[in-house]
Amino acid sequence: MLFKRDLLQSLVIIVFFISYLIAFVSSSSSKPNIILIIADDLGWNDVGFHGSAEIPTPNIDALAYNGLIMNRHYVLPTCTPSRVSLMTGKYPIRVGLQGDPMRSQDRVALPIEEKILPQYLKEQGYKTHLVGKWHLGFYQTRFTPTKRGFDSHFGFYSGTTRYNDSVTYSEPYEGIDAHRDLSPAGAEFYRKYLTDVFTEEAVRIIKNHDRNHPLFLEISHAAVHAIKNNILQVRNVDENNRKFGYIKNEHRRLFAGILDALDESVGKVIEALDSSQLLKNSVVLFISDNGGATVDPLWKYENTASNWPLRGMKTSLYEGGVRGVAALWSPLLIHRNNVTEEIFHISDWLPTFVAAAGGNVENIRGIDGVNQWNFLNGQQRTSNRSEVLININHKKKNAAIINGKWKLMRCHLGHTPSFADEYGGLSERNESEVIFKIEKVIGSTTNNVISKYVSSSLNLSETFLRVRSLATIDKKCSERILAANETRTTPCEGDHLFNVEDDPCEYYIIKNISYSSIANELKSRLDYFESVTVKQENIISDWKADPKFFSGYWKPWLDEEEKFLNCATLFNLSCIAIITILLYKII
Repeated sequence: MLFKRDLLQSLVIIVFFISYLIAFVSSSSSKPNIILIIADDLGWNDVGFHGSAEIPTPNIDALAYNGLIMNRHYVLPTCTPSRVSLMTGKYPIRVGLQGDPMRSQDRVALPIEEKILPQYLKEQGYKTHLVGKWHLGFYQTRFTPTKRGFDSHFGFYSGTTRYNDSVTYSEPYEGIDAHRDLSPAGAEFYRKYLTDVFTEEAVRIIKNHDRNHPLFLEISHAAVHAIKNNILQVRNVDENNRKFGYIKNEHRRLFAGILDALDESVGKVIEALDSSQLLKNSVVLFISDNGGATVDPLWKYENTASNWPLRGMKTSLYEGGVRGVAALWSPLLIHRNNVTEEIFHISDWLPTFVAAAGGNVENIRGIDGVNQWNFLNGQQRTSNRSEVLININHKKKNAAIINGKWKLMRCHLGHTPSFADEYGGLSERNESEVIFKIEKVIGSTTNNVISKYVSSSLNLSETFLRVRSLATIDKKCSERILAANETRTTPCEGDHLFNVEDDPCEYYIIKNISYSSIANELKSRLDYFESVTVKQENIISDWKADPKFFSGYWKPWLDEEEKFLNCATLFNLSCIAIITILLYKII
């Protein structure tokens, strides 16, 4: 009897364990795969779905037309601050990283105390992978991606790298910036085209993914960022000239080749997700980290991107610098084949993805990001966000905030680089040889795959052209467009109020006194955020980071110093403990 009872108890335990395991696997597999594709320095006018016909982007467009285009998706004006916000769900002013992008030799990093997106998703059972750019600091190993929640990282730590050999120049130093997890990987990049290398890695991860776990894959491209001295690199210059010979500007023609490779990459990733049976339960987000770097006389990373007809570009707080390209597709979404003018901020993706993964967002404290999942899946009609702090930069003495359709700019002449605040970038929309062809989008790899998940009753040509019309802001900027040759604008000095819903091109400064109460409310909110801002530190440019000390590689360079400090701390604590014991005995 005792044996039977023990056997019965054992069987109950085994059945319970198997039931738990099945439930865990089932719940894990029901969580959506999250695929995040980030373009670097891509301009508003560089994608077809905002009205441009100059450079075909059929795969990106197909993703957008079949999904949801976010016409008011706000980012930060440069790379590092945007990535801080994406990873932490916070405005970068909370951690003092709201300023210029990190250089490779800078002794600075996203604080280790900040819990970031892949760490939250790992708690929900996700396998997490980063392919491409990090740009959140690496002076010690503990700051690198695989120490911050990513199961794997294949890419580079810095802000940009060469497209044919992964060499990164950060004045006055130069070295290889290519890593597989914590190991040097320069050979995997040498004489290959960078965008293709990242695409192949992303496809490999997708094909080898264990479908018993949900997947979080961030593909953070270098494209369409220029490399030092405004150099743009394509796979083959002669082939590129044949394909884009109709583009008169030589640099813009090279830019087209970089963007074309990025567009192909999107198609291959979507195709791989489908062939691995992951796409049917995936959320795919395509964004740019900031506005296009139309011109750059300061840092020499000009890529000839176009933010037309928006005012401003990368580094500017005007819409051209911070109203980013963004499109979301998923079979789980209600809002598809559409455009939203609801406000999103890049910090929103942390709570939104955690909510999509089934996590309890209410347990996440101290973030600025807003959970938008209920809006995206149709459970509510409007976004949860009306206010966005664009940024506060004390060193450049500029700031901006939005509430609804109202935007307040605060700046001081002489501190904000005026070139970045002008209207820049050609539209090419009236060129007779540049004709938009919706057939390219319909015949794209992305659309052929996604069509499996689309109602067969849709007239794709009509649907896509309708969505394209909704996503184009030209009608709201008609007077700005008529004055297309007017590049100089009223310098921003003091506080300027704009209505960015009716005038997204910020052509008119609102001076009517009847709007003073609106301006005062925005000033008050900006004053509040200034009062809680963590000031930017003076960044240390460290000569010890020079790749010549590490076999020609950029890599963490202060690990030994960290070990020394840890030993010193342990020694000090031991001394304190001994002294305390001796004092206790004496007393």
